[in-house]
Amino acid sequence: MKIDLTNIPSEGKYIKLNITPEWWESDFGNDHIIGLSGPLSGWIKVYLTGKKVTVEGVLSTSLKLRCDRCLAPYDRDLSTNFRVFLSLRPYKGKLDIELSEDDLDINFIDGRYLDSDQIIREQIALNIPMKAICSVDCKGLCPVCGCNLNIETCSCSAKAD
Repeated sequence: MKIDLTNIPSEGKYIKLNITPEWWESDFGNDHIIGLSGPLSGWIKVYLTGKKVTVEGVLSTSLKLRCDRCLAPYDRDLSTNFRVFLSLRPYKGKLDIELSEDDLDINFIDGRYLDSDQIIREQIALNIPMKAICSVDCKGLCPVCGCNLNIETCSCSAKAD
């Protein structure tokens, strides 16, 4: 959803979210996030803070992830709060500059429209574990034949040593 940043009232713009699982589009063919298992609900609020735009919100959904050990899909609940700071003006200056600590907390946007879908996708990606594992006792794949050791036992696993 595109949000016009030129028409934000002083109290901010509040948007309630109720997004169907079909909304998710994977950015990469082998992405850990396969899709949404259920609807995404929550809210976002966009308001001006001086020369910056602040986007804060709450997201809640169930994700379908791919296990890093066995590659099988599994569901994981996600619930997160977030706050993002955006600068309305693109940087117009030297390309090589030293950033202050405050600059590291700001994302830059071009134009007068904010793509809320991009921020929601980014927040989902930031809140999945670095190593997505379907269960703590996941056995993974056989290094020789590649079968899922959670489902079947292969005879080559003894020969791999």
